[in-house]
Amino acid sequence: MPFVAILGAGPLGGALAYALASRSRFDEVRLIDPEKTLAAGKALDILQSGPVDGYSTRVSGSASLDDANGAWVTVLADPVQPDPLAQLKDLHRRSPGALVVCADASHHTVLARAVATGAVPPDRLVGTAPTAMAAAARALIALDVDLGPSLVHAGVRPTADGRCAVDWHRTVIDGVSAELVLRRERQVALDARLAALWPPGPLTLGAAAARIAEAAWFGSRQVFPCWWVTDGGAAAPGVHALRFSPGGRVRGSAPLAAGVAGAAVGR
Repeated sequence: MPFVAILGAGPLGGALAYALASRSRFDEVRLIDPEKTLAAGKALDILQSGPVDGYSTRVSGSASLDDANGAWVTVLADPVQPDPLAQLKDLHRRSPGALVVCADASHHTVLARAVATGAVPPDRLVGTAPTAMAAAARALIALDVDLGPSLVHAGVRPTADGRCAVDWHRTVIDGVSAELVLRRERQVALDARLAALWPPGPLTLGAAAARIAEAAWFGSRQVFPCWWVTDGGAAAPGVHALRFSPGGRVRGSAPLAAGVAGAAVGR
C-alpha cells in the first residue's frame, strides 16, 4: 500500500496532508505528531472533506513514529522537537528506501549536516522550499503582466542568506525572456515583493512538497528546483534542477547558480 508519512501535524503538515489526499496519487497519508490529538484531529478534518472535494485517500493521525515504517516517501514538516537532525535520522532509519523531503524553508540549515553526519544519503534527501518560491514567483509575475500563470516559467536562484530569489536570466514570459518584457525597475519592484513573501506560507510549501513527493515515488520527467547536497555536506546545499526516478531516488540534476522552475510547478 503506497503511503506517505508526514512528521509534524502543525499548519504545514496539515496543508501538506490535505494536498496529498486531494490529489489522490497515494493510497494513504499518515500524520505523525507527539501531540496525538493534534494529528488525529487534522486527519479527521481532511477525511471529512473527502466527500465534498471528491477524494477517498485514507488519512490517519498518530503519535508514534513507528507508523512511518515502510513509507514510500517521508516528509519532515512542522518541527516537533528541538533537533531536526535526529528527526531526519529517525525517518530514514524507519524507511531507508524512501526519499526524505524537508518541506519547511527553515530546513535549509539541516540538510548539509544530515549528509555530513551520514544521517541520510544525499540521493535520499531534498528540500522543497525553492519549488514553493518558484510557484509564488510565477503567480506574482503573471499578475503583474496580466497573463495566466501557465504562460510564465519562473527561475529561482539561491541567495547568500539561504533564501531564494527570482533569476531573471532564466525567467520566460509567454515565450519571451523576462528581461525583454519587464524593465529593470519592474524587476526590482517584483524582487522586493517576493523578498517580503519569504518564507512561503504553509499552503504554498505544502503544495510544493506534495508535488515532489509524487514525483519522487512515481517518477517525473519534469524538473523541480530543490535544495540538494552534492559535496558531502561540506557547504550549504545548493539549488539544483532535479528529476526523479520511480521509487524515490534523485535521477539527475543540474546545479544552478540560479535555479529554474518548470512551467508546471505550482499547478
